[in-house]
Amino acid sequence: MGSRANVAIRRDGTWAHHGSNGLGYSLDAWLAPGPDPALAMFGSEAWPVWEPGQWQWESTCEAAALIDVDARELLFFVDIDATGRLALLEAYGRTWEGWTIRWAYNGLADVTDALGLDRSVLSRDPWDNTDLFKWHRPGPGEELILDRLITVGDVAYGLDRNAEDPWTVGPALLDQLGDLPRVEALPGMPRGGMHLDPDGRAAGVWSLGPVHHLTERFTERWPGWTLEFWEDRHAGQAARSGWRFPDPAAGVDDSIRQLAERVLDHWLPATPENRDAWPRSTRLDPFYGMRAAGLAFDGLQRIVDVLLGPGREPIVVADHAKTVL
Repeated sequence: MGSRANVAIRRDGTWAHHGSNGLGYSLDAWLAPGPDPALAMFGSEAWPVWEPGQWQWESTCEAAALIDVDARELLFFVDIDATGRLALLEAYGRTWEGWTIRWAYNGLADVTDALGLDRSVLSRDPWDNTDLFKWHRPGPGEELILDRLITVGDVAYGLDRNAEDPWTVGPALLDQLGDLPRVEALPGMPRGGMHLDPDGRAAGVWSLGPVHHLTERFTERWPGWTLEFWEDRHAGQAARSGWRFPDPAAGVDDSIRQLAERVLDHWLPATPENRDAWPRSTRLDPFYGMRAAGLAFDGLQRIVDVLLGPGREPIVVADHAKTVL
């Protein structure tokens, strides 16, 4: 199993992009230190430039970013829950000070759109499947690990990650709701939701994961229906259904601390203080270009302090290094 990612950099009116078939799960920690370390890392030989038309398959790209130096804008998405996303946006607001931070709701397509590329550069899955469970239909004895919530009125149905995005199924979804587990109380914060009003032929959607240009594709898939796209705002579904969602902001302090620790776990092995452990000769850079950023313990300490922000318990980098190196 991989974790595919694309990172594009635009500078002086031109752009280049890099890709990975297995490192998308680390993109949050690599972007977190801010623009200078990220640009140094992704500009190193460890990240060779891909051909202009060589991009990940849209539906399997799990993380992507456009670092637009000209506009001082970071456009990105990663695979993350609601609390973690709030933590990222807060922390990046400090380490990327002076930059505009934007979430790529459509996934990789938002990056290629921002670069002005034709949609044909991305391989795209058609929305022609009418089965909500294309690959694996959970059995009656399986525990529901809630990923997305469908509501019709105040009745709620739960989906796990085995399900297709419900908005891609079209009106055939309505006939499958009775086979879904009913949700009586939310065990946690879902990563997306869809509210349906069959009488008014209206739908609303919010999602942390990519929706792959839902607003453009909805009319063809749901003829005669109208759509409200609420981006990441679950309040739209709450208002229509009457359901109360957990507050994802309640765990942000812990999530920011976990982010800071992830940054150290990734970047500490590439510090000069750990140079004795660096391979003397190897075909591949095991540090993925992080050494090009030149971050030592003192630099990482400043970054971690900024990531944590005021009022939170500090992390001493030298102490944390003893658990990593």
